[in-house]
Amino acid sequence: MTLRPFSVVHSIIYDDQKGKAVGVHLIDANTKESIEYFAPVIFVNAGAINTNLILLNSISKRFPNGLGNDNGLLGKYVAFHNYRARIEARYDGFKDSTSKGGRRPTSTYIPRFRNLHKHEMDFLRGYAMTFSADRYDRQNMDGFGESLKENLMSGPELGPWYVGSQMMGETIPKETNHVSLDPVKKDDWGVPLLKISIDYDDNDEKMIKDFFEQMTEMYSKAGFTDIKTSDSKQAPGLDIHEMGGVRMGKDPKTSLLNKWHQFHNCPNVFVTDGACMTSTSTQNPSLTFMAFTARAADYAVSQLKKREL
Repeated sequence: MTLRPFSVVHSIIYDDQKGKAVGVHLIDANTKESIEYFAPVIFVNAGAINTNLILLNSISKRFPNGLGNDNGLLGKYVAFHNYRARIEARYDGFKDSTSKGGRRPTSTYIPRFRNLHKHEMDFLRGYAMTFSADRYDRQNMDGFGESLKENLMSGPELGPWYVGSQMMGETIPKETNHVSLDPVKKDDWGVPLLKISIDYDDNDEKMIKDFFEQMTEMYSKAGFTDIKTSDSKQAPGLDIHEMGGVRMGKDPKTSLLNKWHQFHNCPNVFVTDGACMTSTSTQNPSLTFMAFTARAADYAVSQLKKREL
């Protein structure tokens, strides 16, 4: 294996005469030298957004709108996880316990429970939740003059327990949530900049409202006090887990990749990162990407041995 760092992938090279992709065009990040590498099989795993960028920029006579993009869906149906909503509170018990020292797990994952077995809410799909608890050092700054000095000199003491949760909501992949190449602006390496047109919708707002209601009830019944909810209103993309844009499916009219992550119309190119996903679900997706990649790589090797790829 040759690992080449400091390289900016420009595009996938498609040979119109051979009818398949034959290599990768890259730009040296430091010297800006244009370099081409060739291979019988190509895996594109640049991270969902950059994978879309590379493929959209991979134009040829056969694919003038981006590699494999006969149906015009490349770059569309991009989705992500909604992390805007949080809740926090205080708990005055367990003063003899601490989160410091040794293996003391104080965080957990609360699985999705909405619309699980049937559709029951006024929003589609659902959300998962984090939960964490901790105690923080608190400096006693009471008093004035000599008493304040004594309190400050006494050093910090552990304060009460604080708990918090964050929503990880599933956004619904929509054709309107898309990325595209800027027709004019390019980066320092000559690659077109990516225009990102993605936003929240009414489904996301209803999901956040339900998260606040459900977690407030859970926190109250658990005996937590001083419960506060917050919505960061942050823009999509300021979190993690972007997915979609090069979706899998059985029908070439409605998807770009088949069940083995090959392009329907360019089968020696595989996409196994988040770009291939058709849904975000409510779990951290990285292990899924790894499993997809291992499965697709095994298939690619078997097809090469059979000379069918």
